[in-house]
Amino acid sequence: MDTVLQDLRYAVRTLAKSPGFTLVAVLTLALGIGANTAIFSAVNAVLLKPLPYPGSDRLVQIMSTGFRGVRFGVSFPDLHDLRALSQDFTGVAAVRTQRHNLTGAGDPREVQAGAVTADLFDVLHVHPELGHGFAAAEERNPLALLSHGLWVTNFGRDPGILGKSISLDGRSFTVVGVMPTWFQFPNEDVQVWTPMGEFLSQNPQVETDRGVHFLNAVARLAPGVSMERVVGDVKLLAARLSASDSGSSGAGRQLSVTGQASPGGGAPSAGGRSILDTGFDVTLLRDVAIGDVRRPLLILLGAVGLVLLIACANGANLLLARATARRREMAVRRALGAGRGRLVRQLLTESTLLALAAGVVGVVLATGGLDALLAVWPHALPRTTEIGLDGRVLGFSLGLAVMTGVAFGLLPAWRASAPGIEQSLREDAPGATGGRRRLQSTLVVSEVTLALVLLVGAGLLVRSFIRLNNVNPGFDTRDVLAARIRLTPARYPAGAQQTRFFENMLATLQAHPGVQSASLASTLPLSGNMFMIAFDPRTVRPDYPEPVMILRSSDISPDYFTTFRIPIRRGRSFTAQDRTGAPRVAVINRATADQLWPGQDPIGRQLTIGGPRGPGAPITIVGLIDNLRSASLDARPQPEIYSPASQQSETREIWVALRSGNGRPLQLVGAIRDAVHQADPEQSIGDIVSLEQLIGRQTAARRFNTTLLTIFALLAVGLALVGIYGVTAYAVTQRTRELGIRMALGARGADVVGLLMAESLRRVAAGVGLGLLVALGVTRALSALLFEVAPRDATTFVATALLLVAVALLATWVPARRATKVDPMVALRYE
Repeated sequence: MDTVLQDLRYAVRTLAKSPGFTLVAVLTLALGIGANTAIFSAVNAVLLKPLPYPGSDRLVQIMSTGFRGVRFGVSFPDLHDLRALSQDFTGVAAVRTQRHNLTGAGDPREVQAGAVTADLFDVLHVHPELGHGFAAAEERNPLALLSHGLWVTNFGRDPGILGKSISLDGRSFTVVGVMPTWFQFPNEDVQVWTPMGEFLSQNPQVETDRGVHFLNAVARLAPGVSMERVVGDVKLLAARLSASDSGSSGAGRQLSVTGQASPGGGAPSAGGRSILDTGFDVTLLRDVAIGDVRRPLLILLGAVGLVLLIACANGANLLLARATARRREMAVRRALGAGRGRLVRQLLTESTLLALAAGVVGVVLATGGLDALLAVWPHALPRTTEIGLDGRVLGFSLGLAVMTGVAFGLLPAWRASAPGIEQSLREDAPGATGGRRRLQSTLVVSEVTLALVLLVGAGLLVRSFIRLNNVNPGFDTRDVLAARIRLTPARYPAGAQQTRFFENMLATLQAHPGVQSASLASTLPLSGNMFMIAFDPRTVRPDYPEPVMILRSSDISPDYFTTFRIPIRRGRSFTAQDRTGAPRVAVINRATADQLWPGQDPIGRQLTIGGPRGPGAPITIVGLIDNLRSASLDARPQPEIYSPASQQSETREIWVALRSGNGRPLQLVGAIRDAVHQADPEQSIGDIVSLEQLIGRQTAARRFNTTLLTIFALLAVGLALVGIYGVTAYAVTQRTRELGIRMALGARGADVVGLLMAESLRRVAAGVGLGLLVALGVTRALSALLFEVAPRDATTFVATALLLVAVALLATWVPARRATKVDPMVALRYE
């Protein structure tokens, strides 16, 4: 122990005598350690931590699967059948998300609610922090559990909240509990939970209709039961249900694919399972929470690992350069009896101390960087509230710092203690520096190789993101503001009342001087909210190759296409005459026309899309538009059909979209609020968002990944630049006499610069060649993150290689140019 303390004291004194070297080394390593700490904290929270529910590794989500792999909720009869698998599950619960208008607790506001079966909290093994959950005996009662956030913001942490009533959609619910702060099920937007039985009492038809898929089922596996057995048993259940199904009518019904199906929706059925149903899908709840971010996070973790390796190479180069100045010290210590192992330990103590100091700085940088990233992209990752520094992350940083200290210090320490005493004491022994130069050159080649791999990956993502941003969605996303309005059912029970409200609101907005155009729509492009119609296309085209066709459906007002600047290519848009009682009409896109009437004019054609009670009235196609990217910018256009909102019997929830006349759509937020409150002061407003904000939300994950990988790539290039500069500057210092002799014999400054740059270019070329080979292999991992860019895109590979070569030559030219300023006579007297 005394020897270790002696080494530490000596290391501190030695590093304190060289503050410039210490500062550069600490900052270089801190960048690598800080980047790794930041990304590992995200990996830890998202991928490594279990969900906050006890025994969360036994929790699964069960969904219905259908035509072409579509996943949607389960029906209530399905839930009963799943519960019968008692040998597989200790409990099967369900939740249905829905929106409610909350009044009587400040300004009217819309809240996301979850109608849950009474056993949900038992299945999750969760209890309210205040009050109690729902008992099976009171499942039909109007009760409510509040989220911790809603309790704080709307009720001021009132400890007497239990037993009080809140108003949801004009109906009174008694508060029986408050959930813990961390509880966010099924998602972070849910703020109120109510009993499923209370929902069923309002919608009794869904309790027996197997074709209405509106539940998100969650189950806990029985002890000792494997996922393989559960998957097999659930497949057998689906096969049994399909065999007992009486068949399908083939009539179309509206299917919501926003995660839940509305009671009036679902999939086409005829008293049994839907024609879309093919089975059930069982997925670990943890995998559902992670979603599709596993690969991007692991790629980012690998990227910061490469950055740390480059930082280690730079640190090793710094120590090798410093070892030249300390060769006399090492030789003297060897002469006084110190063994090679003793010298290596002392030097490793110094490098580890540097790495630990860098680790402290890196943790500070990681904390600030994480806060900034999550502030800019709050929804780029799941479970963001759990991302931060904890014991595991700090332990990772400590271990990483120690490993880094050994990694970048071992080779220099071994090299510094290698020469013989008499050789080290000799002034100009070439062997004292030749080996170091070779090792430094090897490290530079490694830095260039790793930097190029990162630069190629970042280049691919940047090109991909540019391609995505240049996608034409088929409509003008600029200057459009939209708000979602959901009418309170108790205040607007009839379709006529709903229509009157929306028409009055729309008239007020159209008269506003800042509004160029205003319209209504049941779904908003790029919002992630879609309604799908599934029907049998063979009723229109007998030779259609499949029994099911799925259309994206939206009910709109006549000015919708004007607001979004969508041109009508054939036929017409809707008019005021397309109302209830008039013949049903529709506008379709080219994808629909090409599938149903290939090579024909669709205008005037008819199709029939039925409902749950049988075939509906024929629909006449009156207009044709181009294909739109309504779902997302990177999704292929799908068949779409648009119907007049005024021909719908009920319109309880709708989007109002405004096109600004002054180029500043967000200034119209007040106009929307005034129009809604003028029509009804008790009416709440849901989301208010511009289309450009929606695009930002959709591309947040891509921007997050692209930005981080680009930052890491630029950091790697910067570190490589410093490494190349340092090695060249070191070579100039060590070869001052040689360069002086060359200049004394007539060499020009350009000759000296060319000599040094040629040597550096060989190192860089070797690194670039190796980097290209490595990049060809590893960029395949980026395939899922790219859009219209190949993983081996030649343009990206060549451009990044040339960029790195140019940066490397610049880093070489500066110290090489300085070498030409040395007076040959001074150089000849060097040392």
